[in-house]
Amino acid sequence: MTIYALSSGPGISGIAVIRVSGIKTEKVISCLINDRPPKVKVATLKKIFNPKSGDLIDEGLVIFFKSPNSYTGEDMAEFHVHGSKAVVQEILNVLEKFEDCRLAEPGEFTKLAFQNNKIDLIKAESIGDLINAETELQRQQAIKLIQGNASNHYNSLREKLVKSLSYIEAKID
Repeated sequence: MTIYALSSGPGISGIAVIRVSGIKTEKVISCLINDRPPKVKVATLKKIFNPKSGDLIDEGLVIFFKSPNSYTGEDMAEFHVHGSKAVVQEILNVLEKFEDCRLAEPGEFTKLAFQNNKIDLIKAESIGDLINAETELQRQQAIKLIQGNASNHYNSLREKLVKSLSYIEAKID
């Protein structure tokens, strides 16, 4: 299954980011730009077309991330396009037409990153905290969690507990 969504906030903006992740990512890119996908991890200016009608939708940056070196751990693309409602909606309408391609649920890209061992559960939850942060203190706390401070601490405690448990089991034997 391939998923897609508007990753930047909804509404009118200078730039909108539409993200695609899954096994059909390369096909989606090729169909939308009438060309092979750009070099991996290189932002490339491309014209974006409606593959059915051939009409130009917009011109924007396309970035291709090859599995496993992407946020989700799958093939992934980002389309950085003009943030008008019409442009975003047309691209989403085109993506909807691809077989085995569906709109992502909220948080699904992060869920995939967790399932593909790209991030741990604490980082996954802290990304949501960062997105919803309204104060500087909330932002700072979320950043600390994303950087792995809590994960490193908990992993250290786990190692100490496992070591202690092994000593206890050896004594019992």
